[in-house]
Amino acid sequence: MKRLSLILLSLFAINAFAAKGDLTSEMDALGANKDLMKKARAIDPENRIRVVQNRDVDRRLRLEIGVNAALVEGGDPYVNTNTLGANLDFHITPRWSVGARYSNYTNTSTAEGKRVYEDAAKDKTLRFPGFDYAKNSWMGVVNWYPIYGKLNMFDLGISQFDIYFLGGAGQVFLGSGTEPIYTAGGGAGIWLAQHLSMRLEARWQGFTDHPQNGNGGVENRSINETVLGLSFGFLL
Repeated sequence: MKRLSLILLSLFAINAFAAKGDLTSEMDALGANKDLMKKARAIDPENRIRVVQNRDVDRRLRLEIGVNAALVEGGDPYVNTNTLGANLDFHITPRWSVGARYSNYTNTSTAEGKRVYEDAAKDKTLRFPGFDYAKNSWMGVVNWYPIYGKLNMFDLGISQFDIYFLGGAGQVFLGSGTEPIYTAGGGAGIWLAQHLSMRLEARWQGFTDHPQNGNGGVENRSINETVLGLSFGFLL
């Protein structure tokens, strides 16, 4: 009797194991069954889950070169300033890079500046306001990229992005001479392709200029500016 029970128990276990194997095979085959997958998608075609894990662009020990343009706010109230320049960044790791920034400055008079100078030209008792202006600047910077993610660009593809912070210092060449310049800020970089990036950046920069005060002397002014920039880079 015990032997019969043991045989029946063994047959039941073998049958259960075989059924489990068939079920596993069917589950594994779901991805290969195109008709079944189409029916599953038809139930909720708008619901898609995309998993992203690794960085699409490997920046470890790679060089990035680029060009930039920026609007400069603040500083001398009588001068509008824009810049065009170039970037150079060496990515040590995906989170840290060191680089250089060159900016060439274009300066024009603001409406208030034109009015003041026109008034001073008509009335000799008024003095011209003193001014100084930046010609170009060089800065070394350190960038830190603590936030990383990916974007679905209109269902056309997945783009990598970084939120970063930077700080640096260098030299600015003024009409009156050369002075140290300092900067700090941050921005967002979007990788449009494996080698092409776009960056939106906002940063502070400060230096000292030396306008004439109209009495034969020179003033020392602390200039604090906000720089809003757009740049495109190419990763070598």
